[in-house]
Amino acid sequence: MGEEGLFHGIAVLIDDEINNPKASVAGLKKQIEDAGCHVVPLSTMPKSESVANFREVAFFVVDWNLNGAELQKEGVEATITSNLLEQQNEDSIVGFLQELKKVRFAPVFIFTNESVDFVQGRLQEHKDLYDANDPSHILVMDKQKVIDAGLFTVLGDWMDNAPSVYLLKSWERAYERAKNELFLDFYTKSTLWPLVIWKSIEMDEEPPAAALGELIGRNLISRIPPLDCDLSPFLQQLEDKKKDLSEYEAMVRKVLEGERFLPNSRLDQNSVAPGDVFFVGQDYFLNLRPDCDCIARGHDSLDRVALYLLKGSAQDIATTPFDRTFGLITEKDNEAIAFPIHDGKIVCFKFRTLLQKKWRDVKTNRLGRLLPPYLTRLQQRYSAYLQRPGLARLPNELFPEAGSAAARGHETDAPNAPAIESAPVEDTREPKADASSAPAPNK
Repeated sequence: MGEEGLFHGIAVLIDDEINNPKASVAGLKKQIEDAGCHVVPLSTMPKSESVANFREVAFFVVDWNLNGAELQKEGVEATITSNLLEQQNEDSIVGFLQELKKVRFAPVFIFTNESVDFVQGRLQEHKDLYDANDPSHILVMDKQKVIDAGLFTVLGDWMDNAPSVYLLKSWERAYERAKNELFLDFYTKSTLWPLVIWKSIEMDEEPPAAALGELIGRNLISRIPPLDCDLSPFLQQLEDKKKDLSEYEAMVRKVLEGERFLPNSRLDQNSVAPGDVFFVGQDYFLNLRPDCDCIARGHDSLDRVALYLLKGSAQDIATTPFDRTFGLITEKDNEAIAFPIHDGKIVCFKFRTLLQKKWRDVKTNRLGRLLPPYLTRLQQRYSAYLQRPGLARLPNELFPEAGSAAARGHETDAPNAPAIESAPVEDTREPKADASSAPAPNK
C-alpha cells in the first residue's frame, strides 16, 4: 500500500547535530536526498512566526532531544540544569507542533534515541496533538531502527495504518496538478485575467475578493481528476472499532457531521450565506436567503442584511422515522430534517413560517453552516412546499380499513404484485383558517 512517491517533495529535518557529518542524522538526510527530495536542515526549532513558511512541506522529521549535545558538554551535569533543559526542549517541540497544525496538516516523524514509550507518554499529555487510541499524524520511532530499515520503508509501512494521511497525500498530488493547470490556463489567456473578472464582479455590486475566490474554487474542482487511491485495505480498522458500538456510533456521527456541517469557528465572521444555522433561546434557525441577497450592497452595511429563517427544533433519534431499505430519514412534506449537525443533533426545520431577522440580531448566535448537497436538498424541498397544489379529498369508503372483510377480499388490477408494507401517513396539509378568525372582507 505505502507509496514512496506520495512523500516526495520538501522535507524539513530538525536535529541539533544536522551539521555534523558523522552523526546518525546524516544517514537520514542522505536517504531523503537519494530519493530525490529536497531537505531543509534546521539545528533548532523554528520561531513561531516562521512556521507559516512550511505550508508546502511534504513531511517533517524531528529529533526529540534537541539539547543532547549541550547536555553532554562539560559543566552541564547538574540534575536541576538537565531537567530545565529537557523541559525547555519538550515545550519547544510541543509549541512547534501546535503552531504547525494551524498552517499545515502533514506527517511528523519524531525519532529518538530515548525510550519510545516515554516520548509517546509525554505527547499524550497534549490531547490536541496525540491520541493513544487513534492513529496519529505524529509517528514516534527509535532513530537507529529507522536508519537501519530505511526511512521511506518505515514511512510506507506506517501509512498502511494511517488512512487519513494516505488520502491526504493522494489528494494533494491531484490538487497540486489541478491548481497549476488552472492558473496556467488563465495566464495564457491573459496576464490581466484577474482584473477582467474583478471588474465584472464589481459591476454586479458583489464583494470581488470573495466572489473571485468562489470562481477559483469552482474551476479548481472541475480540474481535479478522480482520486487515484484505494482505501479497501484499511477497512479492517473500521470493523475493529465496532467492538465498542457506542464508541463506533459516536465516531460515525462526528465524521458525518464534518461532511455536512461547518462549525462557526471555521467560518469567516463577516461571511453570511444560505445554510447558516443559529440557536436563539431553545430554537434553531436556518437561513434560506440566496447568496446574492446575503451581500451588503451600495451604502448598506452587512449588519443590515435581512435573513430569511426557518425555525427548527431538536428531536430524539428514537422518534425519528428512518427507512432502513434506502438509509434515509423519511420526512413530511412540510419539513426537512438535518442530521447530524452541531454535536450530532437531529434538527427538524418546519416550512410553514419564514421569519425575517437582521444579521446584526443573530450573528453572535451562529452555530455553523449546513453545506451542499444537504442544503440544496432542503432548499428544493422548501421550494416545492411553496408551490404545492391543493387536491380534492378522496372518500374514505374507497379505502377500507386494514383487517376489515372488504380489505381482505379486495382485488387489485395486478394480482401478482408484491405486497407493499404501508405505514400511517400524517396529514401535512395546512389547517384551514377558522371562520371566526378570518379577516373581514373588504367593503
